[in-house]
Amino acid sequence: MTGSGGMADVFLAYDRILDRDVALKLLKGRFAQDEEFVERFRREAKSAAALSNPHIVTIFDRGETEDSTYYIAMEYVPGGDLGDLIEGEGRLPPRRATEIALQVAEALQIAHERGVVHRDIKPRNILITGSGHAKVADFGIARAAEATTISHRGDILGSVKYMSPEQAMAKPVGPESDLYSLGVVLYEMLSGRVPFEVKTPEDVPAKHAGGPPPHPMELDPEVPKALDAVAVKLLATDPQDRYGNAAELLEELVRVRDGLPPAVPSPNEATTAVLGDPMVPLPAPPASGSAGGARSRKSSRKPLWILTVLAALIGVLAGLAGLGVLGKDPSRTPNGVSAVHAVEGGPLEAPATGSGIPSAGIPSAGIPSAGIPSAGVAGGASAASASASVAASALGSAVSSAAPAPGDTGGGGFAAQEQYR
Repeated sequence: MTGSGGMADVFLAYDRILDRDVALKLLKGRFAQDEEFVERFRREAKSAAALSNPHIVTIFDRGETEDSTYYIAMEYVPGGDLGDLIEGEGRLPPRRATEIALQVAEALQIAHERGVVHRDIKPRNILITGSGHAKVADFGIARAAEATTISHRGDILGSVKYMSPEQAMAKPVGPESDLYSLGVVLYEMLSGRVPFEVKTPEDVPAKHAGGPPPHPMELDPEVPKALDAVAVKLLATDPQDRYGNAAELLEELVRVRDGLPPAVPSPNEATTAVLGDPMVPLPAPPASGSAGGARSRKSSRKPLWILTVLAALIGVLAGLAGLGVLGKDPSRTPNGVSAVHAVEGGPLEAPATGSGIPSAGIPSAGIPSAGIPSAGVAGGASAASASASVAASALGSAVSSAAPAPGDTGGGGFAAQEQYR
């Protein structure tokens, strides 16, 4: 016998047909009497056999012997397990711990993608090959044990030190529970101890309520800050505060191993990123001296020139309106004369009643000039006419200069199109 657990005994066997050593896991007799458990054991073993990855122990076969002993024939891994390694060496070097965590995370990613949650990640279920690689064993078997009604669940599930808070409280568990258990394993590899010393499932949430454990780097200053942060994040009480999935954890561990900054920000950094303004990349400027750049600069000056001329024209018209309304005209009738008539040099007679121009809208001659010099009708009309001519000439020049050259589509739109071709 090579080992024994709460649920089965493991023997080293020889496959004469394929000429290889195999590990034969035999279900203990007291569990073989429970039909419900046996049925789930068969189903979960079948699901686990479908998983294929270099870091998952391969299941070759499962069945029942003539004496009603249920068994699983699986890959034999001669190097012992991670529990033996930690007991023999104590704390593992951070790089070694990172590599093992990476390989376990890869195994979990494959299983989770197929809907299989391990539920019992712990050092005894992480086997070490002769070359030092990690292989995860017993996928799906813990699920069969959790659902059974037998009274020896504590023996089957093993140590509660690696249980997530939600699993310890008998809540539904998902992939996040496996990530928590891997966090306990990583913490133990780095510090030589588990984060919480507990004896029963009820102790797990109570310990979490008392506060977080010491950081691994507090127990061993050689633990890199980035790796310390990964372990702490995995041990979060709330599953939503851990990594979103095994793939995300795997990416983070690769960055830690390669000495790169973390890809997943801390909660404070994430909040800052959400509250900050979005970073919108600006379009690249056109190459210096390019035709598109010249047209863009030229077209950007045209609107400014047009606006300047229009502003001047508005000023002239405002001045004309002022002369027509406030200028003192000796021949103005009591009802007033329209400024349009003054500009066009029309007759000076007051508009007839009912002409549509209400007399109340034109100031009477009795309003003080407020320092504005009076002007004769002829002089006012002449000056207004000259100013209007100048404004019209300027506007015409502006429109002419703003018109697109032959072959030019005009405006900034063409320059933008040229820039992004």
